[in-house]
Amino acid sequence: MKKAVFLDRDGTLNPDPGYISDPNHFDLFPGVVEALKKISQAGYELILITNQSGIARGLITFEQLDAIHDKLKKILAQGGVSLSAIYFCPHHPDFPPVNGISRCDCRKPGPAMILQAIKEHQIDPAQSYMVGDKSSDIKLGYNAGVTPVFIGEKLPEGFEEVVAFSSLRDAADWIVADQQQEKKL
Repeated sequence: MKKAVFLDRDGTLNPDPGYISDPNHFDLFPGVVEALKKISQAGYELILITNQSGIARGLITFEQLDAIHDKLKKILAQGGVSLSAIYFCPHHPDFPPVNGISRCDCRKPGPAMILQAIKEHQIDPAQSYMVGDKSSDIKLGYNAGVTPVFIGEKLPEGFEEVVAFSSLRDAADWIVADQQQEKKL
């Protein structure tokens, strides 16, 4: 079985100004490409897991989201990195249904996106991580049976036991070192 690092998008890979709808307004944080390359070279699948309720809210279209993800893939490819998959949830329970759905199991912290990725990519959850900047990302990691890793300045209350870093670069160093430590045991 493979191992994976599941990645939140907004606030983890890129600044989150709220509901990005134009690829010209999408850029990665410094060091993200290098961090993802390090994780990938250590043998991890890179899988994006992102809530995109802007679709249900009518603030972004599927086509705009595709254009943003195309830009993301292009930036990563220029740095020699690729994502194995992108999973997104367009739903929100307080807004009109998308494809007939408003309440779902795919909206983080629901585990459906990661569970689908685990099945489709033969991922071992015990060797995998969920990296994100919100409590919903931490809860998703727990709900899907993968190790949560927090990116940010202050851990959400009640999650003091979760490993936390100020940048994806620092998290990448820890994930790779953690893997190497596991091999020695």
